[in-house]
Amino acid sequence: MVGTAYGSIQTTSVEVYTDGLAHISTQITPEEGSPALNVALLGSEIDNFIATGQNNILLTAEMGENSVLLNTFDSDTVLVKYDVHDLISKDGRIWTFAVDSNTRYTLIMPDGAVIVGMNVIPIALEMVDGKAYLEIPSGEAVITYILSADRDSIDVSTTVDGASDDNMVLWVLGMFGALGAFVAVWYYRRPTVHIQSSKTASTPKSIFERIPDLREDDKEILRYLSQNGGEASESSIRKKFLQPRTTMWRTVKRLERVGAVSVIKKDSLNIVRLRYDQEHAP
Repeated sequence: MVGTAYGSIQTTSVEVYTDGLAHISTQITPEEGSPALNVALLGSEIDNFIATGQNNILLTAEMGENSVLLNTFDSDTVLVKYDVHDLISKDGRIWTFAVDSNTRYTLIMPDGAVIVGMNVIPIALEMVDGKAYLEIPSGEAVITYILSADRDSIDVSTTVDGASDDNMVLWVLGMFGALGAFVAVWYYRRPTVHIQSSKTASTPKSIFERIPDLREDDKEILRYLSQNGGEASESSIRKKFLQPRTTMWRTVKRLERVGAVSVIKKDSLNIVRLRYDQEHAP
């Protein structure tokens, strides 16, 4: 969750790159007199972390599983920057940005990105050098988009002949309002599609017998995988069972450790796959 810190978050920006990487920048005012600052990290696959305090002094950081503990050195303001690999996923030509935040933030889309679906309505929007800057409210945001390289092969109308930049901003804002309402209704009412497979459509009884001490909620996840052809993305499992990102990550790691599932990378997604073999970690 963005904003979980012993201090006051002043600004947060999330810049999305064309390869699916997201760069996070957060400015925080620590509690007065507190020598340490605990900041929750947005995402679990973190790279290039850096934290600076007053006069650009580098702060010592103790990385945890979901957060980082900083020594503020009595700095009035702390700037935290890092890259995240698991906020964005891709399915075919469609990219999906998904974040659950308890503070508002500025989302900077890639140059030439075309938004095709949203479950939120931005507080504000500005176009700068071909990039959309969206002020996103707190809460869960799911935004789907395509990149300009894919535009010609997808039937999405994104421009109006002769429209000025200002008119385009107004047009996009209107489109966002309509899309936000439509996608929100679709997102929460859409039916669950199950893909059946002759190999894995039945209850994974062999896994339950092989690993008898599984939790009941773990068994529900394995049944869900079985009903979906034996595999599903980690994000889809999380949405199905309404679990926070970190909780689901721990659950999948636990199931992988006991040999109930395997996890593979596919198009920037973590794909969780049932394991019917006898081989598993101790």
